[in-house]
Amino acid sequence: MRSSDRNSQIRILFLTSEPNNTPRLRVQEELREIQQRLLSSLERERFSLHYAFSARPTDISQAILNFQPQIVHFSGHGASTGELCFENDLGKMQLVEPQILAELFSNVADIVECVLLNACYSDIQARAISEHIPFVIGTQRAIGDRVAIAFAVGFYTALGGNCSYEDAHELGCTEINLAGFSPELIPVLRKRIDQSSTVFYLERPTIEQQCYEYITQPGSLIRIKAPQFMGKTRLMHRIVDYAKGRRYQTVTLDFELLIDATASNNIENFLRSFCVAVGGELGLSNQLDQYWNQGSYIDNTTNYFQKYLLTSINNPLVLALNHVDLVFEQGAIANNFCAMLRTWHNNAKRDDATGRIWKRLRLIIVHSTEFYASLNINNSPLTNVGLVLDLPELSQEQVQRFVQISGLDFTEIQIQELFSLLNGHPMLVRVGCDYIKLYDITLPQFLAIAPTLQGAYRSHLIERLNLLNNTPDLRAAYYQVVNTEYPIKLEANITRYLQCLGLVKLEGNFSKPFCELYRIFFREHL
Repeated sequence: MRSSDRNSQIRILFLTSEPNNTPRLRVQEELREIQQRLLSSLERERFSLHYAFSARPTDISQAILNFQPQIVHFSGHGASTGELCFENDLGKMQLVEPQILAELFSNVADIVECVLLNACYSDIQARAISEHIPFVIGTQRAIGDRVAIAFAVGFYTALGGNCSYEDAHELGCTEINLAGFSPELIPVLRKRIDQSSTVFYLERPTIEQQCYEYITQPGSLIRIKAPQFMGKTRLMHRIVDYAKGRRYQTVTLDFELLIDATASNNIENFLRSFCVAVGGELGLSNQLDQYWNQGSYIDNTTNYFQKYLLTSINNPLVLALNHVDLVFEQGAIANNFCAMLRTWHNNAKRDDATGRIWKRLRLIIVHSTEFYASLNINNSPLTNVGLVLDLPELSQEQVQRFVQISGLDFTEIQIQELFSLLNGHPMLVRVGCDYIKLYDITLPQFLAIAPTLQGAYRSHLIERLNLLNNTPDLRAAYYQVVNTEYPIKLEANITRYLQCLGLVKLEGNFSKPFCELYRIFFREHL
């Protein structure tokens, strides 16, 4: 169970399907056992069980949307080729392929946390569904009713004891062992491989220590820049956590939420929202009417920080601003906002009462790499201000270290092969190692399927492919990049967007695919 949900209501949707032309199952007994285990638990008030018998494929999504379950439990038949057996309108068997159910669950991934497939050969389905759902349980072999019921007993007994999904799976497996069944019948727990940029961060001790030392300096400013999925946000959070450990006050703002259509055309609306957001995170009331006058919007914002926000706190304030590249793209805001931040940084250098106030503020600015843009960050008011970190890809030695941390035993040649495919891309390396461990495959097997829709990067590659296909100019340019053996020069803004997406690596003003994985996949699909 998600740790944040320890005291929340837990809703379970129990689905069964026994087509007329298939053998009968003891699904009613399985349901009674589940009900008994939950009712006997000390946490029984937290559980709500809803069931639907004779489920048809079209019933699943409707039941999930109506009941909003965290857990979906299917009890029924499965085919050796991976399909699950549902019923059609006549009560006869209708086979549903793994990718169809996976697509269904992708649409309810914000609702469902765990899927339990108590059916024969359902691990094939579980693998597909686990691309979208955090925890999915399936079986690799044919199982009988007694095995299915034994696992359900252990699983829901553990949930009733407030255990996690992993621990519940373990207890279910223990029940199967205690009943004397073959270990080969034990269900497999599949966990979603999270490809988000916030999850992965490989420690870079030199960079981290430099940031920790710098953030303690009065009025400091740290700027972290890199393409997407390189670990910028995670580094920012580590600096913020370090600051919290020193009892600094911290505020983290994501400009993906702060920048909207109104703000992009109105600097006053943007800056007022910015002031209110920072104050709100500090637990301070909105006092804009008192401090906002007829002066410039930048002066008003500076005044609000200097005379209200910074004087209302006792400890240093670390203000972490994420996705600031979204500000750089707003012509009505960009230069003035950056100039304001530089002024704040410079104010802290003053040896007077004003300087003492601004010394309390420490800034962290995080943005995707800017190479060409309407505001080129390299020529902006923030140029050469504070500590600038351009996060690089991982070196081969760092990839080797991460492989070892992941518990994989690769030779130097294998490390080179992995590095050659991924070029040290942090997220791709992490996902690859997770995938190899999760599916217990060899590196040659992984390398063979990695650039295909069968491999670990399917969702990431499809997402990037859709972005390119939706923008013809980007698609045409990247087609040239992946189909040319040497770096090529592209139009300036095209280069900038491809770099921000992490799809190209620059050599001067020339672009080439960031890694061989991208070259191979996009040659095939563009």
